Formats: sequence, structure tokens, C-alpha cells
Amino acid sequence: MKPAEIAKPLGVFVVVILVILAGTAVLGAVSGGSGTSDGANVRGQSPAQFQPGQVNPDVDPEEGEITVDSPEGEKKILVDNRHGNLYDRDDLEPVVEALVEAGHEVNFAPDVDSGDGFGSTGGYNATLQEYDAVLVINPTEGFTEAQRNGLQTYTENDGRVAVLGEPTQVGVSGSGLLASLSTISFGANDLTSQYGAHMGAEALFNVDDSANDNSFKGVNAVPDGTDSLTEGVDTVTFDNPGYIVTTGSDDAEVLYTAADGTKTLDSRREGTYITAVRTDNMVFVADSDFVDQSEVYDADNEVFVSNMLNFLVSGDKPDDVPETTGENSSDGGF
Repeated sequence: MKPAEIAKPLGVFVVVILVILAGTAVLGAVSGGSGTSDGANVRGQSPAQFQPGQVNPDVDPEEGEITVDSPEGEKKILVDNRHGNLYDRDDLEPVVEALVEAGHEVNFAPDVDSGDGFGSTGGYNATLQEYDAVLVINPTEGFTEAQRNGLQTYTENDGRVAVLGEPTQVGVSGSGLLASLSTISFGANDLTSQYGAHMGAEALFNVDDSANDNSFKGVNAVPDGTDSLTEGVDTVTFDNPGYIVTTGSDDAEVLYTAADGTKTLDSRREGTYITAVRTDNMVFVADSDFVDQSEVYDADNEVFVSNMLNFLVSGDKPDDVPETTGENSSDGGF
């Protein structure tokens, strides 16, 4: 091809480019000059939540404090771990710290019987004699008849017991090709039934954002009636709640019920579901995560936890209760 034949189409191309650039400049001048600055709101492109001022929005910090009374005399609290209890001791640090700062003593039952004051010679009742309160968290194994009898006598004489549990759920054990599904159930219905209450068969859920805690399984609950355990509480949140069925002639006092619109997870039945009860000196809550350090400051959880801890340290049980002689005195120990 001759040079002249190449130059002609090239010249036409250059002219077209120049015309396009000139037209762009004219349009810019007519529309007000400069284009949209980076980060400005372009309709349909940059919603308000993506504007520069919203990149790091303020987040409400978790507030509140766990407060425990300091009655005359130190109280001793035993945290049970002899009934297949599923909890992480580190998660209880805020609870333990609040009790210790108030002058109380907290002990975790050892994994094996020992001579360190856990009833190694006198059995279960000997252990209970040494403590003013027992905190039972997420037990998956049952209590023997002798243990139940000992705790019944214990609470009848102003010993305090709090049972925190979760509904039946499916867990995964192992990993990879060895992974398997297993059912994890609440193990203390034999105990709580003595106080007129037992754990329901299903977990709860609520899809209303105003009635849950960032997840449909994290259900809010509200006080029902007036009690020292509901004082100062508007709303508590339960991360994995079940519901409580009251039974028998021992009428348990309802403390909290799940928010309106709550349903059972499997059967999808909507209703009014009890999440916490009190029968005299025993408290039963159908959730165990609300005392964890990741949940304890959500909503009014820290107020409820404070009330529960004050309930535990406010008893005045005699030192010789329950007795260590008789057929129900030496079952198991700690």
C-alpha cells in the first residue's frame, strides 16, 4: 500500500477523535463544569450508607455492670460440672469476677473426687453442706435420686440453686470422614420436675427483628409479674432458648416469657412460652448462654444476671444441711 493510501484513513480517524473530545468538553461546560467528586451521591449508584461519613458508623458499646450485694459473711457458691455440663469456664469470668469482688467464694467441682472439701468422704450431702448456693449450667446427665433428695432438703432450708439449661439439639462430633451427628439433651428434668417445671421438647425462634437479637434463634424475653429476679429488667436476650412447661402441684412462679410471635423451631407452633421460673429457692432458666461474657451485657442481661447472683448469695442455710447420715447421704459426692 502506498503512503498516501495509509494517510487518508488515518487522517479521518484523527478528525473523528478530535470531534468526540470537543463535544465532551462542551457538554461538561453546559452541565456546570466539574463531574461528581469521589464518594458523592450519584443517584442509583451510591446509597447513603456508602457515603464517606458512613464508612465507620458509630456503634453503641455494650454497657452495664454486674453488681452483687455483699451481705454480712462470705457466701460460697459451687458451680457444678459433674453432670455432663457443657460450658466453658472462661466464658463465666464476668460472673465469677463479680462474685469474688463482692467478697464471695466460687468453686468449680473437680473432675475427680478429692480431699479438697468436695465431699470425698461424706458423699453428695457433705459437699452441699459446705456451700450456700449451687449453680448448675447446661447439664446433659441426670441427677440420682439421692442427689435430688439432698438438693430438695438443701433448698427447703434456704440453700439456693439455679439451673440454666438448653433444649434438645443436634451436635456434630469429630471431623471430616469421621464426623457424626449426635443429639444433646437437657439432663436435669428429673431434678427440675421436683420443683414443678421441666424443659420443653423444642427450641424457640422469632423472625421479628424487634423481638430477636441479630438472629431468628436469639429470642428476646420480657418479665412476667414482679419478683426480685425481674427487678430493673425490660428485656433480656436468650441466644439458644427453649421453653419451660410447669407441672404438678408445685406451681412454679413465671419470671420471663418469650416475646410475642415466638414459635417452636420444629413444629412452628406460635404461643406464649415461659423461659424462666422460680419455685421458692430454685430458679430454672431455659437458656445457658446469657451468662457468657459474649452475651451477658446484651439488652438487660447483666441486670438479670445481677439479680440471679444476688438471689444465690442471699440464702441463710444452716451448716449441717443436708445431713450426712441416712440412705440418701453418700451418693456420688463431687
